[in-house]
Amino acid sequence: MANVTGWHYGAAMIPAALRYSMLLAATCAAWQPSKANAAEEDTQFWLGANATGEVADRTTVTLDTTQRWRANRAGGDQQTIRVTVEREVDEDARLGGGIGVFETEGGLTEIRVHQQAVFTPGRFELRSRLEERFFDGADQVELRLRQRVHYIHPVAEGWRAMVGGEWLGLLQSRRSGEGFSTDQWRAQTSLTHRAAKNLDVGVIYWLVVSPRGDRPDRINHIPQAVVTYRF
Repeated sequence: MANVTGWHYGAAMIPAALRYSMLLAATCAAWQPSKANAAEEDTQFWLGANATGEVADRTTVTLDTTQRWRANRAGGDQQTIRVTVEREVDEDARLGGGIGVFETEGGLTEIRVHQQAVFTPGRFELRSRLEERFFDGADQVELRLRQRVHYIHPVAEGWRAMVGGEWLGLLQSRRSGEGFSTDQWRAQTSLTHRAAKNLDVGVIYWLVVSPRGDRPDRINHIPQAVVTYRF
């Protein structure tokens, strides 16, 4: 999640924050695809830990790891670890990339390499990410493009809220012979608290819709808890 300065809003902001949260929750609940009644639907829980900090002038390294509890039909439980290096190219833009390992219950391993550009005009954060995904037993490397928009707003002293969405498209599937397709749509919201000078704690909710052609869409509800340490 992006840093947002100027968090020192008074207690008068709290009623507005509550109205904002209620509106956000209603929006997420209402956003369902046309085939939602027939969709395959499940709930997961993810626990995440991040460490991020500047390691050279205008250069930041972020290490993130998650434990993802998922049903068997969603692929089973998964553990992830990923490192990203970003370089600030001007006041509102960063370029970077990284690599991650995703281990899924049953022994399936994915190696994921990514490159990204991040723009932060005002309270918006716009991210474009290209991923190269290497799967055990795949026909070929999978290429996935991700386009994400977040809006981040201070809601009280030491608190910030985020709302956003992301589109994930397959430029090349891991299965040969399959063309371009939409992999997922994600609606995202979070509430983060600065618990200490170098420590943030937050709760996140994702609504993930995976179109599957003539078959019913897959829908995942993913509440998350995350801790971020800044060094």
